[in-house]
Amino acid sequence: MSAAQRSLEISLERLEAPCRVGVGDEERRVPQTLLVDVRLTPLVTSDYAADDLATTVDYGAVASVVVATAAERPYRLLERLSTEIADRLWAMAALAELHVTVRKPAPPVGSPAAAAAVRVTYRR
Repeated sequence: MSAAQRSLEISLERLEAPCRVGVGDEERRVPQTLLVDVRLTPLVTSDYAADDLATTVDYGAVASVVVATAAERPYRLLERLSTEIADRLWAMAALAELHVTVRKPAPPVGSPAAAAAVRVTYRR
């Protein structure tokens, strides 16, 4: 019998990331709390028998990258912020796939909306 193919997905959901974001100067004046989801699939799946963090992606480090990137500077577009986060995470670990979704609660769109969101996906 052949060995089963296995993949592993690691995720962080609704990670809070303060950020100065918005098209207008007034909107960027005060930091807003964005909600970020990250889903990643490591390129190589270990057997994890060692039960050792060194054999996988450290989601604490992933969270630090997300929060630091959001706080680093003001952004006009969620698209730019999402791509910046994804670029950094992609460079940080050997990944087969990465999804970064950034949500902005209650965006100023002229009508009530729960959130605006942008999702970036990278695949090898």
